[in-house]
Amino acid sequence: MPKDKKPFERYQRIHEMLSTRSGTNAVVKSSELMAELNISLRQLRKDMDHLKNQGAPLEYVPTLYGWRYPPGHQFTFVDRIPLTSQDVILLRVGFEMLAKTGQLASMEEAKEAFGKIHRAVRKWVNPKAAAKPIYFDPLPHYEGGRHLTFFLRAIEECRRVEFQYRSFRPDDPGKTVLFDPWFLRHYDRRWYVGGFSHDPAEKFVRVFPLERMEGEPRNVGYCHDKPRDFDAETYWRHIYGISVPKDGKIEPIVLEFSPPQDQYFLSTPFFEPFEVLSQTPERLVIQFSLMVNVDLVNKLASLGAGVRVLAPAHLAASLQDFFQHALRRYED
Repeated sequence: MPKDKKPFERYQRIHEMLSTRSGTNAVVKSSELMAELNISLRQLRKDMDHLKNQGAPLEYVPTLYGWRYPPGHQFTFVDRIPLTSQDVILLRVGFEMLAKTGQLASMEEAKEAFGKIHRAVRKWVNPKAAAKPIYFDPLPHYEGGRHLTFFLRAIEECRRVEFQYRSFRPDDPGKTVLFDPWFLRHYDRRWYVGGFSHDPAEKFVRVFPLERMEGEPRNVGYCHDKPRDFDAETYWRHIYGISVPKDGKIEPIVLEFSPPQDQYFLSTPFFEPFEVLSQTPERLVIQFSLMVNVDLVNKLASLGAGVRVLAPAHLAASLQDFFQHALRRYED
């Protein structure tokens, strides 16, 4: 460990080393701590005194020449972390984003912790600054967020779950789903849980939107048969949005952007990675490797005349059908 290691990081490392030793005769020797932290015996004693002042139940065992937390004693290490003015600004932005998107309201267990951070951050800012300098588009309350903590815990504990699901189709009577959750995904202001459905018609990978679950999901056992070769990041690498076409075909998607939509896209691409094939003041041509799905069609349609599909031809035809159908609705 470098000699210039900050005190907080030393305290954290000491706590980690002590917490991983268990048993009556399990200790961390002073020589081991000094070597790991690259500090002198004098500095180690100062660090131990600081941890004791923080409430750590430290005990030195002379016969074993080491330190330990006494058996049966648990300690959660919390210390003051020095923050720069830039850190404070980033905390403020992060908190406002969480609060505005409704995620804090849906995570009851985290509200108190974030509330403490928020109150502290407000005390650190310049009192002469504007009371509310950050504004967001108004967002409705997201009902599905209340299931986030349940599914995150279920994924971490390898739980099998059961829930009632009803789609937005008016003729859908709803159904009971037996499910092995493997990952959570966020898209278009909604949360989805993905995994293995025990319905023979669906199986793996099936994705369910959280807001369409009725009542409360519940644990019904454990699951340990997740495919070893499955990686969620790899699975979504060539998918825009949430829907996966049945053929699963990955194709080169070539788009032409006209000004000023080209600059909007380059400043905030709606999908990455992409390749720039051509760029002039009159047009920008880029290429993705994606599966063509309904989410991609809807996204391109939302850009209107600012984008044109050059390839594949069937995607261009889907956009033509989309706009023709919309035009007929206005003509009717």
